[in-house]
Amino acid sequence: MFVTSDFPAENPRKQTTQLILYKTVVPHMRKRNLTFIIGVLLIVFHSQIFAQETEMEKKISELFFGLNLNQKPSEIVKESDFEFEYGWTSVIADFKDYSYTTEFKKHPTIKSEIKEGTFSIGFGSHDEKYGIFGLSLVIRFSNEYDQIDEYEKLKTEFEKYSSKTIIETTQNEDYEVKSEVVVYQKEKNSEIPKISFYFDQSDKNDFPIVITFSTSWKMDELKKLIEQQNGN
Repeated sequence: MFVTSDFPAENPRKQTTQLILYKTVVPHMRKRNLTFIIGVLLIVFHSQIFAQETEMEKKISELFFGLNLNQKPSEIVKESDFEFEYGWTSVIADFKDYSYTTEFKKHPTIKSEIKEGTFSIGFGSHDEKYGIFGLSLVIRFSNEYDQIDEYEKLKTEFEKYSSKTIIETTQNEDYEVKSEVVVYQKEKNSEIPKISFYFDQSDKNDFPIVITFSTSWKMDELKKLIEQQNGN
């Protein structure tokens, strides 16, 4: 490849040699620059994922009154200002389901008037090995307008964090949606952690939204188990 110029070269042979050297250096520089660019993009990509995960954890924590959800249910209860009632049930021999339950009338992110609210934390003795447990909020409103407004806000707020979304609806004979549940999974190949939002209008005098979050206080161990099950 030769480059023309309006100015004659003092030494054409020297100029040709310089052009040949130029041709051998450029591909190497391009390769190095490309590697650098890819490295920067990977750093930015992982930084964005980390920031998104951190933001998701913060948003979910806000839903559950700003509590740290990366710890055992008993520790969550100790951290909270609520007075929880403790209980357990046993459906299968040698296995027990435990729960902490309390009530509330005010919520940090739900702005509509709350008629009645229940906050529960539940876990089973058989799930303790991998620290799996669930949290739920049952929030009742005085009318369907507040119910649907808050439900749509929640759907929109958390949709961007989902890797896998599942939506199920129930309709009446007039094809009107009377209930809907949307499930957002953080990972495509794992049901934990996941958050779901549900509304029901089957009762004309009851307008609830149910928020559930399934997680683990041993997330690293659980991830290893899931990777083994998926053959990774």
